[in-house]
Amino acid sequence: MSIRTFIFCDICNPQATRAIEYRRSTRLGARTGRRISDGRAWIEASLESAVEKHGWRRTEEGLHVCPACQGLNQ
Repeated sequence: MSIRTFIFCDICNPQATRAIEYRRSTRLGARTGRRISDGRAWIEASLESAVEKHGWRRTEEGLHVCPACQGLNQ
């Protein structure tokens, strides 16, 4: 059995929310509409894989930072 590991960006997703897409519609309960992203970053990977293969970073304080937030906070 494998264990699923999720890493959340401590800058743009400090509440650890995995719902990154939803449908925008004018009617309540409608299943159609344009998909939009809320911009909260997370990844399903080990910490080593996130850092080495996907560009994530772990700070000295132990925070996980996604590639997009690294560019904003340099």
